[in-house]
Amino acid sequence: MTLRDRRARRRTQHPAWISRVRARAKESRGVAVLEAAFVTPVFFTLVFGIIEIGLAMNDYLALSNSVRSGARTGSATGNDLTSDWNILQAIQREGSALNNNQIKLIVVYKASAFGQKPTATCQAGTPVSNVCNVYTTSDFNEDKDHFGCYAPYTLDKYWCPLSRKVSMGGSGTDYIGVWMKIEHPWVTKMFGNTKTLTDSSVIRLEPRVRG
Repeated sequence: MTLRDRRARRRTQHPAWISRVRARAKESRGVAVLEAAFVTPVFFTLVFGIIEIGLAMNDYLALSNSVRSGARTGSATGNDLTSDWNILQAIQREGSALNNNQIKLIVVYKASAFGQKPTATCQAGTPVSNVCNVYTTSDFNEDKDHFGCYAPYTLDKYWCPLSRKVSMGGSGTDYIGVWMKIEHPWVTKMFGNTKTLTDSSVIRLEPRVRG
């Protein structure tokens, strides 16, 4: 081999350390790709989960505000003829963050203590005499004159506002409760299609008369 050939061969060959560096770089790239394959799904699952929980909490807060506003309105209006109409209007205002198709049931019921929930029958959507009135979002648009236990309307006749106790004497005033059920739609479907959320609020009717 001539001197020229040896010089040409040396120019085409790399030192051993360069080869080792290149090998390690390829190995590192392979490890990085493998780690990304494991970490990326976990990362996006965490991000989407946080978004889903945040949206669900937003709906739950709207639900809670709605039932509390409805109960406060029911307490203030007491045995007015249009008490339940006013309750529904308050719920509609406070629940503006909710779509009407999310609201499944609204129950206005007679409670015996703070924190008490309506009976299973009322929660199932069946009104019970002297116990509860059951409404849906279609009742938001009912005429005010359709309330007040007037025939032929049956909107609030089961627990008629006129029968609600607002006296400071005797056994005192009634407790009024408002219970709602809504369906929260999951956006990413990670947790299914929908989640049923319920909440209730009970307040004592404000006394209006003595004896």
